[in-house]
Parts: sequence; C-alpha cells; structure tokens
Amino acid sequence: MQSTLRWIIAATIFLAVIIGVEQWLGWESILFDWQQVSSGSILILTLLTLLSYLLRAERVYRYFGQQQMHHRSSYIRISFIHNALNNFLPMRLGEAAFPLLMKREFKESMLTTSAGLIWIRLMDLHLLLLLGAIAFIGFFPVLGAISVAGLVLTPSIFLLGLIDLKSLLPPKVATKFDHYRHLLPESRALLINTYLLTAQIWLIKLAALAVLLMAFLDIDYYGATLAVIAGDLSSVLPIHGLAGSGTYEAALVGALYPLGISLDAATKAAINVHIYLLGVSALSIPLALLVPKKR
Repeated sequence: MQSTLRWIIAATIFLAVIIGVEQWLGWESILFDWQQVSSGSILILTLLTLLSYLLRAERVYRYFGQQQMHHRSSYIRISFIHNALNNFLPMRLGEAAFPLLMKREFKESMLTTSAGLIWIRLMDLHLLLLLGAIAFIGFFPVLGAISVAGLVLTPSIFLLGLIDLKSLLPPKVATKFDHYRHLLPESRALLINTYLLTAQIWLIKLAALAVLLMAFLDIDYYGATLAVIAGDLSSVLPIHGLAGSGTYEAALVGALYPLGISLDAATKAAINVHIYLLGVSALSIPLALLVPKKR
C-alpha cells in the first residue's frame, strides 16, 4: 500500500509539472534554448558525465569486488543500471535495485551490500555539502569558511581515531556494535580510497552540469556550481516526482533566483539541465546491456 501511494504521489507530481510548465512557459520555448548549445559541446559534456558513471562503477568495484576478485565489467553493468533506476524511479526506490543486482550477480548478502551502499551515499552527501560550502565562500566568506572547517574536521576526528565511535553509542546499542562491525568499511585505506574516488566523480559531473547551465544563463562558474549542487542535494528529499521531476528544478531555481536570475530563465535552464541528465541516464542503459557478463 505504501509503495502504491508513493507511485501515485510521484505520478501526480510528474503530471502536474508537465502540465504546469506547458501552461506557464511552454515546452517549445524551453527546448528552443538548446539551440544555444553546440552539438560538439553536448558530446563533450556527455562523455564527461559518462566518465563520472564509469568512476562510480570503479568505486563500487573497489569497495565490494576487488577483494573478491570479481570482474570489473560486471560492476559497470550493475552501476549503470542502478544509477539509471535511481534517476528515473521516485523517492529513491532505485536504491533497492543495488543489493538485488549484487545478490543476483555475485550471491552477495543484501545486508552487507545495503550497508556498503549507505556508506557510499554518506560520502556522496558529505562531498556535495563540502563542495557547496566551498562555493558558498564566494558569496558569504565567513559562513562558508566555518562550514568547510566543520565538514572537514568532524569526519577527520573519527578517521584519525581521536574519538571511538562505539563510545558515543547508547549502552544497549554499543553491546551489539561488534556483532555488526563487519558492515563497516574493511579498512581506513578503503574508506580514504572510496572518498577520493567520490571526489573525482562529483568534480567531473558537477563541472559538466555547471558548464551546461552556463550555456543557458549569464552566470559565473561559482553560481552555476552552487545551483547544480543544490539540484543533486534535492534527491535526499522524501517526496519528489517520477525522474525527480519538480524537486530537482525547484532546488536549482531556489539557488539561482537569489543570484539575480529571473524566475522564468532559471526555471527553463533548470528543466533543460534535468532533461540532459535524464538523457544521459537513458543512454547508459543500452551501454550497460552491451557489457559482457563476466564474474
């Protein structure tokens, strides 16, 4: 019942966005803006985005498969399909595909792969917040610097072992900590390596999206980066439409409007960036299916 309700809400939001945009701006005028972007630029940006997808696959391979001697190509297929489902299905339902795909491909425990995915998503969230704080320095230097310091120091305290995570847990939870210790990253080196890959992934993806946004709007790189970070952060919201419709655009517009971009221009640009993302996600599905199955 809960799953059905999610789909009804997501479909309702999606249809409302489609109809509302047509009545307000008109889809023809939105798609017309693509004439400002050359085919060569689209090709380069698409290749950059696909490179970030390949790095996502490498990240998952190193976290789960390297020790098990799994074949890298399997992780390309799994990661591409998982990423596409995440982008198209509502309310993070696509996340459930990852442990299922890992279980089918490698007979991996769904609890272990789900825990690993949570760690990876926490790194994604932390990196996005950190990059957002860095970009924020360009507008509010003191607040941005304080945010950066907090985001760097807090995980460093735990990573360097200055504070034992177990000591912060309630006694009842702490007694069970050792039983679930295997769900933590295997080593500090793995944690650092995964985070460095996470940084590469997002720097490449956000650069591509920021450049695309700049093609639609008169905006500098700092502002464009802050806007696309806001768009990606919208995915953590509990409610959004099919393919992230509505909330992704609202997040971009919410970041662009205070920068002096008109509501109409910001909305059109946000929709076009979202269309681009969905297009690359759709392209990744046949690419994933072309990858040979090896274990």
